[in-house]
Amino acid sequence: MLNGRDEHGLSAETRRRVLETAKRLGYVPSGAGRALRKGRSKVVLCVIPDLPVAEAMEQFKLALVRSLGEAGYTCVYLHHAGTATPLAELWQHVQPAVVVAFGSLPPDDAQSLHRAEIPLLDGLFTPDGSRLTGLNQEDIGRMQIQHLAARGHRHIGYAALDDPRERPFCLPRLQGATRACNDLGLPPPRVVSMRYSRAGARAAVAEWTQGATPVTAVAAFNDLLALAVLANCPSQHIAVPADLALIGVDDLPLASLAVPALTTIGMDLTAAAGNVTTSILSMVGAAAPPTPRRPGSGDILALIQRETT
Repeated sequence: MLNGRDEHGLSAETRRRVLETAKRLGYVPSGAGRALRKGRSKVVLCVIPDLPVAEAMEQFKLALVRSLGEAGYTCVYLHHAGTATPLAELWQHVQPAVVVAFGSLPPDDAQSLHRAEIPLLDGLFTPDGSRLTGLNQEDIGRMQIQHLAARGHRHIGYAALDDPRERPFCLPRLQGATRACNDLGLPPPRVVSMRYSRAGARAAVAEWTQGATPVTAVAAFNDLLALAVLANCPSQHIAVPADLALIGVDDLPLASLAVPALTTIGMDLTAAAGNVTTSILSMVGAAAPPTPRRPGSGDILALIQRETT
């Protein structure tokens, strides 16, 4: 009766009393039992590699939770880096409908999923994963350079993040920026790798603005690096944007509050999460919500021009 079926011929009064008692005691149907009965659960397990905490990623994760929730699925995140428990043991306990790997699963783990007949969406945020999210990291770097070039800049710097955990994002953005410079007949961007530190930003600004051919604009890997550069320019008597234009990525709330306000590339992460949900539902044979078309980078990315360019 607690499963919603009336198979035992119970009276309405008995049903009412049983259901009231179950509600009072906080009865919750067994997820494992439901998964066993239906052949699969309604859980999507997302395996997160060793990524730094970043607002854009957290916003994407929240958007994916909402998108999957609207489709009747529960999204569970597993930060597996540094843990000793083999992933193969986890499949047995969670019984996911689909596993989504934000990075790339090791071959042994992918094979264990195959043996368990659990669908795998692998490499979500690898260069090949852009087909799943609709978010092409190279397009971000290309858009930055195209905007700076349209503003008249020919010698452009690139602020890369010195953190190996961000390479899946930083390298493709830099490749997109480099290819855009080549396509536009510009010198390749002058790349400086830096960390989130005042000393690193100060050294980067000095490297870009000194010498025979100083850069006049910088495309930064993200808003945080751009804001670090912006904060150090006054102490080095660099006026933004008159001496050095800046463009970031992510459209953090802080970007619009900076002085001058930061030009950036914004991302519609709700659309990207919707693309992933569509792929997940396809893998389990469920109908995806009707949409006019699948959003691509041209729909997801947007230039937000403010005062630093």
